[in-house]
Amino acid sequence: MNRIILSEEHNPYYNLALEEALLRGVNSDEVILYLWQNEKTVVIGRNQNPYLECDVLQLATNGVRLARRISGGGAVYHDLGNLNFTFIYLEQHKDLERQLDVIKKAVEALGVAVECSGRNDLTIQGQKFSGHAFYAENGHEFHHGTLMVNVDLSQLGRVLRPSKLKMQAKGITSVKSRVVNLQQLAPSCTVDHLIDLLVTSFAESYGEVQLLRYNNENYIPAQLSLYADSKWLYGESPKYDVILERRTSQGLIQALLDVENGLIQRIKIHTDSLRIGPYEEVEQQFTGKVFDLHFEEQLFAAIED
Repeated sequence: MNRIILSEEHNPYYNLALEEALLRGVNSDEVILYLWQNEKTVVIGRNQNPYLECDVLQLATNGVRLARRISGGGAVYHDLGNLNFTFIYLEQHKDLERQLDVIKKAVEALGVAVECSGRNDLTIQGQKFSGHAFYAENGHEFHHGTLMVNVDLSQLGRVLRPSKLKMQAKGITSVKSRVVNLQQLAPSCTVDHLIDLLVTSFAESYGEVQLLRYNNENYIPAQLSLYADSKWLYGESPKYDVILERRTSQGLIQALLDVENGLIQRIKIHTDSLRIGPYEEVEQQFTGKVFDLHFEEQLFAAIED
């Protein structure tokens, strides 16, 4: 029997880990529709560099989490005004047209006309409200995406922009599109209403379904700790170079970093300061460290110490 899984958690690491667990455990005779929401989070694709996709300092300032998914595609902003969907199935049950039709019919029940744009987007009047990505592994596949109901677009605009670092990177960057909230075009739309419409649309297309709810009390995904690990969040980034600069009481200090797999492979510190510090010790101290959102402050604190 096909299943609809509703996550009652808003933790992105839980929800992404649950998605992976459902992928690994999908039965040969079923298709799963997984519906989930995250509190304020930027989710980047498997091969993306977070520093090219978002302002990591803005994330910290605004209480926004960073998460990385196992699928490709671009960076997206989630909050509780957004509903995520995932179709999970074995390769023989892949039917993208049918899956898109489930989404399309649910949204069109709100009284709007939905169009498919390219391979990855759903639009209304030329404005994107849903972006999609795909993943396949050993015959197990999923197709997932966002449904923007009432997302905080001002927050989205603040965080989905590159960090203010001088950086050269060989990575995959997102293509920014004009987006719209469903509630703007269909004022009666709420996340709960959209969930009901999707449940109905999925059942009409796939037949009898079993509805299940997952939370921290009844299920802990095996990969939960991995998704929250800084090595996963930053260590999957392609090789890149960074220049960090700061004017201090000692003068202008510049740090040149080579970063690969999220780790500092080489660091060289330069300054116009009259005081010559023991920078070799600092360079040695930070070589091999993870380049994350705390790194810059830690480095300059060590230099000025």
